[in-house]
Amino acid sequence: VDKAIIAPVAYGYRDGLPAPIRDGMHNVLNNLDEPIVFLNFLLQFKIGKAVETVGRFAINSTIGIAGLFDVAKKPPFKLPRRSNGLADTLGYYGVGPGPYLFLPVFGSTTVRDLLGRVVDLSLLPAAVGKPFTNPIVSAAKGTLSSIDDRVENDVILTRVQESGNPYAAMREYYLVKRQAEIDVLKGKRSDANIDLNQLEFLDSLPAPTNEPPKQPPASKPQ
Repeated sequence: VDKAIIAPVAYGYRDGLPAPIRDGMHNVLNNLDEPIVFLNFLLQFKIGKAVETVGRFAINSTIGIAGLFDVAKKPPFKLPRRSNGLADTLGYYGVGPGPYLFLPVFGSTTVRDLLGRVVDLSLLPAAVGKPFTNPIVSAAKGTLSSIDDRVENDVILTRVQESGNPYAAMREYYLVKRQAEIDVLKGKRSDANIDLNQLEFLDSLPAPTNEPPKQPPASKPQ
């Protein structure tokens, strides 16, 4: 699905739109997710970060023209963008990821992350109402978010697909990355950046087959 549909659409989006327009769309999508970030910082009792998230949302929704420009991250405000969601909150309180899942179109996830994402997606329509209660609007936002994520993660996805074991490489990367993000919330590390060179499967060679090597055809007698 990625090779046939998602990647070509994402590359067309990337190459067909000027970078300022893509950046603006990326900022708008992030701004729409700020209520989710705010609520989960409250659930984690991180009041300071929750207040900063409200500040970001207010500044970018007004001065930033409905989030088109990320004014809040720049001086004099200096309010960085932080991601957060219910799956992060569950992980913060010790809920394990559960089985790893690779779902059609949706991609990598776990039982915990899938449950959290479903709840997160229902928050904006419930809190804001129209127009996000309109299925067409919700589907459009979800589609744009998927395309934006595909462009943002193109480098790692390309390396995964070129690996000798793409499934194992994607599983390892996803689980390590998600644990790093939760460790940031717990104060165990300063950021969620991971060293790709330390991943076992990312640059693995194709698995050897048990088939005997093919012999060249015997030459016909003259």
